[in-house]
Amino acid sequence: MHTKFKLKSFFDSKREPSEYIEKYEENLIFFNDLLNNGSKEDIIFVIPIKTHNYAEQLKNLGYFQKSLSVLFEIERDLDLLKGLWDLYNSYNELVTLLKGICLARLKQYRKSNLEFKKLLLQNPTNDNYQDWYKSNKKDIIERAIFPITVIGVACYLILILLEFSKVEIENKYIKTSFIFIAMIGFVTIYIWKKIIDNSKIKIKG
Repeated sequence: MHTKFKLKSFFDSKREPSEYIEKYEENLIFFNDLLNNGSKEDIIFVIPIKTHNYAEQLKNLGYFQKSLSVLFEIERDLDLLKGLWDLYNSYNELVTLLKGICLARLKQYRKSNLEFKKLLLQNPTNDNYQDWYKSNKKDIIERAIFPITVIGVACYLILILLEFSKVEIENKYIKTSFIFIAMIGFVTIYIWKKIIDNSKIKIKG
């Protein structure tokens, strides 16, 4: 009981993110024992600390993969409290949000949007969730089309270098075609981003 009181006092105080992380990991065995005991009170004690002071701080410091692993653990811990804790829905929503952010930062945009779809089903008018969902969609489009633009520009530059090297290029329009390909890529990305920005999100369950 004394250890729980001391830990709660520490995590309730204002600290640097790295301090929270270090303290949690110093007491990892203690926290895991509380979770493994399966007591409702113990799990309720650990989850806010593990979520706010550990997983969220890992995310804030850029340890997205590690934070994601911890969030999956919290998700399993939360399942034990379904229907038994008044804050279950709030923490379930927060964990889903943090998972979505970490996945987006890891450039796993499609997986990230699976999490934001869950959130938007419950809160379709939440501007933050909508912004993340749209941003992921734009990144998916850019990742698909941008390589075409790069190829067009790269081929154009190669042809310029060949001309400087006095290599004769028979087709005089080939340079123009590569620039045209690059421009199509840029314009397509721009148009799709505008469409996504102006579209209304409709999430089906």
